[in-house]
This record gives sequence, C-alpha cells and structure tokens, in this order.
Amino acid sequence: MKKIFTLMLFFIISCDLTAQTVFGILVDNNGSALGGISLNLYVSQKVYSATSLPNGSFTFTNITAVKEEQLPAGYSISANFPNPFNPRTRIEITLPNNGNVKAELFNQIGQKIGTDIEKNFSAGKSYIDLELNGLSNGFYIAQITVDGKYKIVRKLMLLYGSQHLITSSSSSNTGMNKTDPLGNTSIGILLDSIVASSAVIGRKTFTSLPLLTGSELNLGNLVVERFCPGIPTVVYAGKTYNTIQIGSQCWLKENLDVGVRINGATEQTNNIILEKYCFNDVDANCTTYGGLYQWDEAMQYGTAPGLKGICPTDWHIPTIAEYETLGATLNNDGDALKAVGEGTGTGAGTNTSGFSALLAGFRYYTGAFELLGRTTVYWSSTMYSATNASEMILYNQDNRITMYNGHKGDGLSIRCLKN
Repeated sequence: MKKIFTLMLFFIISCDLTAQTVFGILVDNNGSALGGISLNLYVSQKVYSATSLPNGSFTFTNITAVKEEQLPAGYSISANFPNPFNPRTRIEITLPNNGNVKAELFNQIGQKIGTDIEKNFSAGKSYIDLELNGLSNGFYIAQITVDGKYKIVRKLMLLYGSQHLITSSSSSNTGMNKTDPLGNTSIGILLDSIVASSAVIGRKTFTSLPLLTGSELNLGNLVVERFCPGIPTVVYAGKTYNTIQIGSQCWLKENLDVGVRINGATEQTNNIILEKYCFNDVDANCTTYGGLYQWDEAMQYGTAPGLKGICPTDWHIPTIAEYETLGATLNNDGDALKAVGEGTGTGAGTNTSGFSALLAGFRYYTGAFELLGRTTVYWSSTMYSATNASEMILYNQDNRITMYNGHKGDGLSIRCLKN
C-alpha cells in the first residue's frame, strides 16, 4: 500500500507542468544546419516564435497547456477513472449537441499505440473505455478530439495490481462522478505544428509532433527537404544532378558537365559535337567542377535570353535578371551561394542557400586556364553585345555577387534553371 501511495504522489507531482520548453535542430536533407530561419510553433490558439541559430538549433519557451475551461460551454471531458488502473479505464464525454469523438493513445515518447477509437455520440453524457491490456506499467497519453477541433490530453497510469474498471457499477452517472485523485486538469500539451519559413527555403510545415508531457521536449532534427518539389534529381547525358529550391527558383545543384573534352588552346565550334573544356585539360576537373563552355557553345548558337542551350529539357541557361533575383533572395550574400570550405575570411562559404558553388576558375578567351580556387564565373543567357555576354561572378576573399559582361570566348561554368 505504501508503494502505491508513493507512485500516486509522484504522478500528481509530475503532472504539474510549469516551465515547458520545446527545442530541436533544423537541418536540410544533407544534414547541413539551417540558421536564421523563422519558426512558429502552433499550440491550439497560441503561436510561439523562434529563430534558428547558425548551428540550426532553436528553442521555444514558456509553452502553456490548453485548460479544460477553454472548452466551449456545454462540453466536458473528464479525467479517466480509475487512475491508476489495470488494465481498463474510462473517460466521460459531455456534448451539448450530437458530435464525433476520437480517442488516440500514445506512449511517453509520443509513439502511437493501438487502434484509434472514433464514435458519433448523441448530446448528453457518454463515455469511452480504454484498455491497455498487455502493455507494460507506466504513463500513457490519451488525446481526445471532439468534432475535429477541440482537443484535450489526458495522462493515464497503467499499474498492475490497481483498480479495474467495473462496467456494471461505473456505467451509471453515480459511478462516473466518483472523485478522481487527479481532478480535471489538462496534463499534457498537443503541439499542432511547427512552420519554418524564410525567403530561401520558402515555407515548410512539420506535423505529427510528439506530445509535450514533461518540462521539456527534444524534437531532435527537423529535416527540411530542399530539393525542388517532385524533382529531387535529374538524369541527363548519363549523369545524375541534384536539385535545390531557392525561393521561387529551382536550380540544378551542380555545374553542368556534358560534352566531349577538347584542349583549352582550341576554340569550340558549331558542329555536331557538343564540346567542353576541363580546367588545365584534366578530365577529373570536369568531374569535380563541371565543364567550361564558351558562350556560343553553351547557347547552342542561339541568342534568345532564357534559351535551353545545353541544359536538359524543361531547363534553361538563366538570364542575368534571374541571377539578380537569386542574389536578391539571399540579400546579395555570395557566401550563401558558396559551398562550405570554399573561400576564406569574409569570403568563406556558408552555403545557407544550398547552391553549393565551387570556385571552379575559368578558361580565358586566349586559351589559358585561371583562378581555380579563387573565383567562379557563370554564363547567363543574356547577350550584351556582339562580343560580350552577361555573367555572375563569386570570389574567394569576399562575399560579393558581381554581375559583369565578359568575352564570349571565355570558357565559363553553366548552372541550369528550371523553366
């Protein structure tokens, strides 16, 4: 008897949730931390806000529960009785009108157990019996949803050797109104959803979150899938490219590498062969950094802005205006475009965009290869003059994004943008 009293005292104390905190880490599908992301936690009628730190961590504090008295007049959801119980207990439901009631059961870490119970009840008093036969001793959570909009959480204690629900004596109003040792206080918090949003990742919603039943809840890693909706990869010319959604734009995540390598001293020409340069005429550099192309070859000898050129079907070489949109989405932070490990000092890549740019260098129009590890230059499909076209440049020692007009004979990198 002394042991049971001690357990019940612990249970009463453990239900007094006063300083609830929810925390976790926001990462992308590659495990990279997502910092500077605005997050909103929705709990019933309340919204809690936080911003992820550079390491992706976030914390919501002072989370408060929905109290029983917040149910509209005429509604009532009792605490379960008996409690502790073995193995059957009952929750009384009072409705002012006919309605639908759904009961879900969870263990202490928020995993659903058993089969949901869902019934249509008439106005007045009804009840739902919950049976946890075969489960181990401990605390369990019952989430009761009325008409799909009112939710109350009850904490149950299964303890073998405790009182069993006796249907004949508890089916009457007198039996159901026995004093419950825990009263009718809401003793858990249902987290409706967390919404992560920024100009870069857009809006991502996380649902099916665990119940908050203690002073804190660690959600672990919340993973934001950042590939373009429905297009995680693109297979083109025998290679697989990943995609990345940045704001409203869908990009290939790697530089294009298609065609047959020719030496840097040779001009690319309008023939039936798609030609490319590899930095320093080394094939492995194309594998790592992608091919380098003269503007006319990349455009396949067309001149219209937004042309497909050498990109896959339904993709195109971006215009300079589309590169400017990319820069504006990132507050013109070139470091956000560069892969982690690329650049130094104020030019060190953070890759918060997921663009994963490498400092691939370029082939100068005279035939020399230059600035590998120091800069990268991307052709746009915007022609500036008969001899020049617009390009985007990133540097290794600062975070500038520069739009420039370069010689069409240069061999530059190509990134493709979804139509």
